[in-house]
Amino acid sequence: MVSMAEPEAAVAVVWSQTEPESVLLMRRAERDGDPWSGHWSFPGGHIDPEDSDLLHTALRELREECSLDVDRLLLQEKLPVAMAGRKGSRVMSVAPFVFAVEREQAVVVDPREAVEARWVPLSVFEDPVSHHLCAVPGMPPEMLFPVIDLAPVPLWGFTYRLVTTWLGLAPPLEYSAATAAEVLERLVKAGLALRQNWQNRIAVVAGTIPVEAMLANLAALSGEIPAVNVIHVQPAGIRIVGLGMEEYVIRAEP
Repeated sequence: MVSMAEPEAAVAVVWSQTEPESVLLMRRAERDGDPWSGHWSFPGGHIDPEDSDLLHTALRELREECSLDVDRLLLQEKLPVAMAGRKGSRVMSVAPFVFAVEREQAVVVDPREAVEARWVPLSVFEDPVSHHLCAVPGMPPEMLFPVIDLAPVPLWGFTYRLVTTWLGLAPPLEYSAATAAEVLERLVKAGLALRQNWQNRIAVVAGTIPVEAMLANLAALSGEIPAVNVIHVQPAGIRIVGLGMEEYVIRAEP
């Protein structure tokens, strides 16, 4: 497991409790230099020197980005600090706060920050069929991430992990090892000979990994929430990053 630094940012998880229950997501504006450009996210951002605490940060960002004023007394839960990865840089620790509101409210996004906001029914997240592995915009096509399709772009990464954790949907950490074993089994079924079974999270097969066939094979999986953070498929090997950020490696050797 990766240790957490002191949070430097906060997000607001705004939960509408009127049936059908829903949660507020926003799709960020596309900007150069923004590692979350164009992503679905919860309203939030970095702590400012003027903020009294991280709760204030979450509420300020919610107001600035989505024009929603939510009283801090509506705080339902403070979730554990979570990691948000930055492409090509360090990770950032984020404090998530859950606010329970009575019903969905009208949202007006700041166009400098977001292009739209959407109340997404919790049933979308709770349906296992909604979850699958997929390549995502801005990342190499040979990398598959757990996603939920929310057109026009998938929900993935930090926000995906946070919402599945909040709703108690995230698989146990030990399930990642079973997923790695399943990937290895699929390689063997595809005709690659097993040279070394798992030792210290490393396995070895003979031959070259058929990248396109394996990507299609893995992306076709559905019906359960993937117990991984990413699967990277290359001719010389497959790297699987588990839910605890541990790595499983399948090497392909001549």
